[in-house]
Amino acid sequence: MKFNTKYNLRRQDSKKPEKIYLVCRWNGEKMVYPTSFNVVPKHWNAQKHEIRNVIEELNRDKINTYLKELKTVAKGFFENAIVNNTPLPEIKPTIKNDLDKWTGKVVEVKATFWGFVLDYVENSKTRLDPKTGRTINARTIQEYNTTIKLLQAFEIANRQKLDFNNIDLNTLTDFRDYLTTVKKYAVNNIAKHIDNLRQFLRNANAQKIAIDTDTIDNKKFTNARELAYNVYLNEKELQQITALNLADNERLDKARDLFLIGCFTGLRVSDYNNIKPHNIKGNTLEVYQSKTGGRIVIPIHPTVKKILAKYDNNTPPKISDQRLNEYIKEVCQQAKIIEQTEKQQTKGGEKVKTVLEKWQMISSHTARRSFATNAVKQGIPIQTVMKITGHQKEATFLKYVKLSANEHAEIMAKHWNDLQILNKD
Repeated sequence: MKFNTKYNLRRQDSKKPEKIYLVCRWNGEKMVYPTSFNVVPKHWNAQKHEIRNVIEELNRDKINTYLKELKTVAKGFFENAIVNNTPLPEIKPTIKNDLDKWTGKVVEVKATFWGFVLDYVENSKTRLDPKTGRTINARTIQEYNTTIKLLQAFEIANRQKLDFNNIDLNTLTDFRDYLTTVKKYAVNNIAKHIDNLRQFLRNANAQKIAIDTDTIDNKKFTNARELAYNVYLNEKELQQITALNLADNERLDKARDLFLIGCFTGLRVSDYNNIKPHNIKGNTLEVYQSKTGGRIVIPIHPTVKKILAKYDNNTPPKISDQRLNEYIKEVCQQAKIIEQTEKQQTKGGEKVKTVLEKWQMISSHTARRSFATNAVKQGIPIQTVMKITGHQKEATFLKYVKLSANEHAEIMAKHWNDLQILNKD
């Protein structure tokens, strides 16, 4: 019995992305199986059954590799069915069921909550996100594992083993209270772990595992958050960092240069820590953002030009996020970024106030906030700044703008003063 496979799109003339379907034929039978991926028809090679090599399809190689593997797997499932003497009428549902398990659409029901969750996190290392076509971020998996450790500790403290048949709205409340009163976590950290637990349950529900669905998205349960207090570095402070003599400390010198690239490009640390020579195009940087996959073009600031020249038209060597966070605090301390700042957050159920010197609050992500804030402060239109940072939503972008009430007042006063001068002329 011959088994043939190919891929089809539902509509070949559409201008919008169309789902890619795997079509299997054997012995006069036909099975159409939907994949998790979509493609604009003009970007689809119907002869080769793959996505064309076009710049708009950022993850074409990964998706094409996946599609080839899926065809091979489907043929393997068919051959297994034949070897096992599966009756002809049952071959189609057997192959579909096997494909559902392989693609992650259906997970075999585990005996316990932990069986499902541990499998879910382990499979996340190779699972592709259908929305982006990329594998799950390593930091996300690290957060999953932290949530698992906390749930295991909570299980012991609560003296009740977690399972699908006993997890309900009270479990969320008790877990939240445990993180608040026992672990003394801040509310934003608590919200993150509650979200992860709900994600585990949501995926279990999608895979037909019986759970209390009210637990997943019950609006009566409050998963509180508060606006995080973050600082930025103003132009004077950036000048202090730039002027700092670090000739005798290569470690801090490279960290300072790398951080300044972030301050004058607005890139995330995952991007400014990974700039390659091919990203440098004359007077611009052209980068595909690692988080969103979006392409952005950034004019090269004079400070960045000097840094690139220092490293033979290249960037400083990559530094791990942890080390960069440590080193840049040292740099800012030496640059006398020592203004005292009060930080407030709800921790352990109480408002906690901490007075810190500003250098203690600097991290690798401060660079992106500094770029956004200084650009707005200089009067550059928000829409223009968002094109550089790659933000799609203004509300999300504005969270990066850390101007104080006094700075807003100064901007308004300067605007009024400029208007008066124009009117006099």
